[in-house]
Amino acid sequence: MPLSEFVTFKTRLQRYNRIVIPRHIRWQYKMEAGELLQISVRPFNGASFEEERFLAKMATDGRLTIPKLTMQILQERETKSLTGTILEITIHPATAPDNAANPQSTEDKGA
Repeated sequence: MPLSEFVTFKTRLQRYNRIVIPRHIRWQYKMEAGELLQISVRPFNGASFEEERFLAKMATDGRLTIPKLTMQILQERETKSLTGTILEITIHPATAPDNAANPQSTEDKGA
């Protein structure tokens, strides 16, 4: 059963802005290394209720790296260092836009 729905979990932010996807989630959805995922990150019990989204590929050890710009935005909202804090993570399946699946646009079909 591949990832076809939203999955939410909580995890601790590790060094080098890394997070770990729990093993039971990786096994349940048969997630493979290099799979493109859309990730939403929000500090758990933080001052801000806004989340940041980015695309990431999972490494072979089940970790994801949060981009530096995303980390800067989150740290400015929280006004403190986030290393070691608990984050609420939501994983979405990364879907291609409709135009990417069909490279011919509707204008080309009429000509």
